[in-house]
Amino acid sequence: MNSVDVLLVSLGTTLGWRVGDRLFVEQLQRAGASASAVAVRFGWTGRLRRAYPVNDVVEMVAARRAVQAALRDTRPRAVVFSTTTAAMLAPRLDVPYAVRLDTPARLNRPGRRNAPLHALERRALARARLVLPWSDAGAAALPAGAARAVVVRPPIEPSGPSDDRREPLAVAYVPDPKAKGLDVLVAGWAAAQPPGARLAVYGIDPGWARAYLARTGVPEPPEVDWPGMAPAGEFRAALRRARVLAAGARWEDFGQAPLEALADGALLATVPSGGAFEALRLARRLEPALVADTSAPPALAAAIRAAFALPDERARDYRRRAAQLLLPYRREAVQETVTREVVPALLG
Repeated sequence: MNSVDVLLVSLGTTLGWRVGDRLFVEQLQRAGASASAVAVRFGWTGRLRRAYPVNDVVEMVAARRAVQAALRDTRPRAVVFSTTTAAMLAPRLDVPYAVRLDTPARLNRPGRRNAPLHALERRALARARLVLPWSDAGAAALPAGAARAVVVRPPIEPSGPSDDRREPLAVAYVPDPKAKGLDVLVAGWAAAQPPGARLAVYGIDPGWARAYLARTGVPEPPEVDWPGMAPAGEFRAALRRARVLAAGARWEDFGQAPLEALADGALLATVPSGGAFEALRLARRLEPALVADTSAPPALAAAIRAAFALPDERARDYRRRAAQLLLPYRREAVQETVTREVVPALLG
């Protein structure tokens, strides 16, 4: 049987989670702990994952199987579950465990029909040694009785040198047209009409985007471009050129793209999305006029207009203060948290 300091149970349901899990294993290793990950496999049950709460049940059962199989071959000193769902039906462990999460289920699975899920989450988080939310917003939403929270952020780094000379360009990232509010974004952009500016919408197939706009009754303005599923490097390069990242999301479990925009010097014009939207509190501190007071297109339009109208000196000051606010998200700061707080608490 193999021995390891930390076994990570990776649910890996999204690319962001898979990348984040790989980075977390590397952080544990740099902190001096041996670490390995076990991926959760769904098999034929994956076809049942079409809607919540059935998705949660399938994922919980698959995660339990993965843990049981991994423990037959591996003797860890501690276990980390990636997502609260992965921990909900986990077998009893004789070692301490932690739970990594972007948003607790009590926040992103509201309502009475999800009450059993909330009860399972409370139990899992209360039994944990640590809870490792991705953000301060996620930590604030944890249920009462949860174990001690240590915020371990996905690292956010500038992608290159930032230049104050910006194109009349707004960028958006919309992988899911409903959750990310493509209709709100495009209608808000059409109402704002910043002179000579264009909007580039990344992350979605143009045909899918246009079909969604047609279903929601939102005309496509001529000033919108659809780069689609571009490589991450191309998206970050656009952020370094753009004046604004425009966001109309109805829900953000964390909000990686808005934080990347701030790191790359773009102004953030956004609606007050629901969820543990980490960049929202930063945006309000940086320039309240760029945060819409509602999620309606006219409110987003006002925020977009304010972003394009912001004087150059204030825009430079915005970028300078954004860089300071993002220091706790830099790779070195996150590694310090893992080294000084997470590993000693799990293995001490």
